[in-house]
Amino acid sequence: MQEIINKVKTYLGFSIKSNSITFGYDNITKSRKKFDVVIFCSTSTEKHINPIINLGHKCVKLKNINLGELVDRANVKVIAIKNYNLAKAILSVENLFETLN
Repeated sequence: MQEIINKVKTYLGFSIKSNSITFGYDNITKSRKKFDVVIFCSTSTEKHINPIINLGHKCVKLKNINLGELVDRANVKVIAIKNYNLAKAILSVENLFETLN
């Protein structure tokens, strides 16, 4: 399991360095860009999930992992990836995400 987490951490690190990631619910809902995938923390509630699903983004939720630990930032509940290839690589990791839409 630790190998899978390290793999996702690496992909998220690439996203941060390439500036293709958006942090936070407010920034995602206010943005006019189309995101390739929106990733929610396992502790996110329906109150935050449903408005982003209604915007038409592909949404997934982590199963048993805190999102803040993956991106090394405290209190991160949702992120959005703009790069298609990085989003595809992150979603290729099995048994880590649950699809919301």
